[in-house]
Amino acid sequence: REPIVRLEDTPFETSGQDCVFETKTVKVYNDKWPVCEGHLLFVPKKNTPEFIAFACAEAIKHGNELMKNGDIDAYHFGMNIGEQAGQTVMWPHVHFIPRHEDDCEGFPGSVRLAHRNGRGAKYYMEHPDFKDEYIEKHKEHARNIFFHIMPKYVVKAQSSTHRTQE
Repeated sequence: REPIVRLEDTPFETSGQDCVFETKTVKVYNDKWPVCEGHLLFVPKKNTPEFIAFACAEAIKHGNELMKNGDIDAYHFGMNIGEQAGQTVMWPHVHFIPRHEDDCEGFPGSVRLAHRNGRGAKYYMEHPDFKDEYIEKHKEHARNIFFHIMPKYVVKAQSSTHRTQE
């Protein structure tokens, strides 16, 4: 894909997407294919490190304000840079994805899950050098991680529990 040289040439502008709000340095759009309600794109008006930093700062400011007001419980923000990372619009833009408690079943995921074949929870829970520390650090989510990512451990744990109680 060819890089886009000017904001005016991006699909955000050429497709007539509505701008939700803007500052001197950033325009904010609803994502055309949102993963959830409130998925926004913070788009720098210039493709420079400074303007990209302004877009990141605006996304953080927006998310923190929503959390402070109790509108959301958490959020993800990030960028795909390059086709191999999933970038389809070759102009920098920051994805903002709001999160709510219980908005998904099981472990809510994290940026670590962005690499489909990467080292996820299963890898670290099974690796002899990491498993004890990983489980200890993630014990709040351990039940969900075990249940949804590693059901074989749940089955083993349940069957050993039943044997002990009998």
